Amino acid sequence: MKRREYLDHLTTVPLFEGLDRQELDAIGSSATELTLSAGDVLMREGSPSHEMVIVLDGTLSVSANGEEIAQIEAGGFAGEMGLLARAPRNASVTALTDVRVLHIDGRSFEIVLEKAPSIAVKMLPIVASRVVENNASHTD
Repeated sequence: MKRREYLDHLTTVPLFEGLDRQELDAIGSSATELTLSAGDVLMREGSPSHEMVIVLDGTLSVSANGEEIAQIEAGGFAGEMGLLARAPRNASVTALTDVRVLHIDGRSFEIVLEKAPSIAVKMLPIVASRVVENNASHTD
């Protein structure tokens, strides 16, 4: 996928919906495309958070305490909460099918945020709503 295609794809991701073209370009420049096989573990519950992913194709399974709590398909994302909060993973993420993802490394993302701190501010409402949603589903 070419850089222009990354940018076009990022505009469809709810996490980045409030970002302008320059901010999307900064994020796109820190992304790497990865292809993973069904069964590959991308993130382990309790491990340090060093990256996030955006699904291009395929499906990811999210599990906590050994139980599936969500599936993420194209346009979805995982790892953003731990990356922004610099907190351990609160769930494991596994490729349910063969998947292609945009991988954003934590160090690269920190550089992006240093150059454009407004990105984090614009992402916070989406991340906060996800936290509220996750808490509600765990208390029902």
